[in-house]
Amino acid sequence: MKNYIWSLLVGVLFIASCSGGEVDFNNPDPEAFVKEIKAGTYDTKSPYGFVEVPIFAKKDIPELINHVKDMSSIHFFPTNMVASYGPYAKYRLGECVLWTIESVRVGRYASIGCKLVHKDVNEHMQYAFLTDNEVKEVADLYIKWWNKVISQPEYNLKDTFSENPLEDTNYRWN
Repeated sequence: MKNYIWSLLVGVLFIASCSGGEVDFNNPDPEAFVKEIKAGTYDTKSPYGFVEVPIFAKKDIPELINHVKDMSSIHFFPTNMVASYGPYAKYRLGECVLWTIESVRVGRYASIGCKLVHKDVNEHMQYAFLTDNEVKEVADLYIKWWNKVISQPEYNLKDTFSENPLEDTNYRWN
């Protein structure tokens, strides 16, 4: 009986440790967020009760930027509630992490959805979305932008953080 109770207790603790909700919405751990997104277990809710991207800050970008070239397919990303992507949308981890970084750069949501598109193509056409190689090009632009941001002295009058990494490209957030 003692072994049964001990086994039951260990089992309950194991199950509780595997459940979602490890990411604090207001003070998220970027590595835990990415890990849960990759595993398909992310379910952290906002104060409004919706599963949303947590509130990241500038301090989180160094950890997030480590994942921008990861083109792994993920099955779920907590997009804006009004995004028009269906439940079968193809999400790439790196593209979603880039969107998360862009959201930190500009404010709450960078766009309605976490998809990069060509500026000169009708957004409703499938080929407007970027290829893996194009997303990797965008990742390089964000890495270059971030390196510029962190290399600026604090007393610099120009705010490099607000510079748009996509400004001189044919890419934009959809």
